[in-house]
Amino acid sequence: MKNTATTEAPASVEPEWVRAEKYFEMTGTPVETIRHYRKKGIWLVGKHLATVQNRLHVNIKEADAWIKEQALCRHRA
Repeated sequence: MKNTATTEAPASVEPEWVRAEKYFEMTGTPVETIRHYRKKGIWLVGKHLATVQNRLHVNIKEADAWIKEQALCRHRA
C-alpha cells in the first residue's frame, strides 16, 4: 500500500492578541501610551486590551481598526 500522506508546511497563523511589549516592537507605540489609552477609556478592556496573568495584551485587529478610524476622522476635519 502506497503512503499518500503529504508533508505540507503548516499555515502561518497571525495572532489576534499580543503582549503590549510585542505590540511596541511591531508598531512603535510605547507601553505607557497603551496604558494611557486604557486609563482614559480610549481603548476598551475586552475589545482593544486584556490583562492576563498581570500582563497587558493588545488586540492587533481592534487596535488597527481604531487607528484607521482616527486617521479617517482627522482626514475629514
